[in-house]
Amino acid sequence: MITKEELTLILNKYALGEFISSSIEQITDGWANLTLKFHVKSNEKIYILREYLPSKQRTIIFEDIQVESNFISYLFKQYHLPVVPMIDPPGIFLIKNGHYCAIFPFIDGIKYINTPKNPVRQLWQTIEISQFLGRMHSIDKHKFDFTLNRRRINVVDTKYQLVNSCSEFEKDYPDLYKRIRQILDEHTHSIPLIDDELEQIKFEEDFEKDLPKGFIHIDIHDENVLFNHNQNKIAAVLDFDDLSFGPFLIDIAMTLCFWCSCGPKFNTDYAKTFLMKYQNARCMLLTNDEWNLLELYCYMTMFDQILFTIQSRDSGRVIDEMINELILPIEQISQDKMFLKKLQ
Repeated sequence: MITKEELTLILNKYALGEFISSSIEQITDGWANLTLKFHVKSNEKIYILREYLPSKQRTIIFEDIQVESNFISYLFKQYHLPVVPMIDPPGIFLIKNGHYCAIFPFIDGIKYINTPKNPVRQLWQTIEISQFLGRMHSIDKHKFDFTLNRRRINVVDTKYQLVNSCSEFEKDYPDLYKRIRQILDEHTHSIPLIDDELEQIKFEEDFEKDLPKGFIHIDIHDENVLFNHNQNKIAAVLDFDDLSFGPFLIDIAMTLCFWCSCGPKFNTDYAKTFLMKYQNARCMLLTNDEWNLLELYCYMTMFDQILFTIQSRDSGRVIDEMINELILPIEQISQDKMFLKKLQ
């Protein structure tokens, strides 16, 4: 974690003033990043410091953080989307422990954390998310003066790892693993089991060659969205550190599963509205290829989240409830033979 001395040097560099040491508050538990909130004496403003944590699942590269910063700034300045740019000028810092940090202004808002035991999902939230995603996906990728070749989700590798590298998880949670394998075995036949990384990439490129592509967030879940206190509107979509270039369908499918789950139930009426509002905001209908692969990518994007959770077991978290929440929507989708027809 960043030291108080390091934080003082950073604030002095940007003439942000002296922070109130007693105000420092850790507001995330370090699942992917470590996030601190602090107050500054001189202007009474509140800031967020994000410390990017490397892991077995991801390597932190300065250039990727720079692209994230540029992209968020573009969304904010050119499209007026509810995102939070880094401080201007943007500062990316390397601290003594070898981790990169960045500072953002603090945005006050509400998080609606929907779980099977806490059904807080309302249709207006789902609509707000779908319209944000559609507008983000409507951006012409050729307007950017930077490129991004990163792609965090590899659907082929996700399936291979779940089948071949989860023996300890299967032993500890046999019922959960059985539920995962049932969907994998019955509904993902078009994704082969390939262990060679280059062959995985080649198959994926061929498989997705006709899907519309651009910049994708890949992580718009409840924890990464703030809503206004007094209006049914998004205050900010957060955490673009998984920003990738790839098929929009990855974002569509993952966000659909997250934001159309109401308590323990997947709501197909919400999903239908989500897709309608998304297409209007994107100013482009889903292509036939996107419709044909939508159900499959609902499974594979949730499996990616499940795999990440399994691989993060050594963090000491209780994961069975988390994985159950991730399985529930795709279990219900897999049991509904009319799923796509209902949405169309």
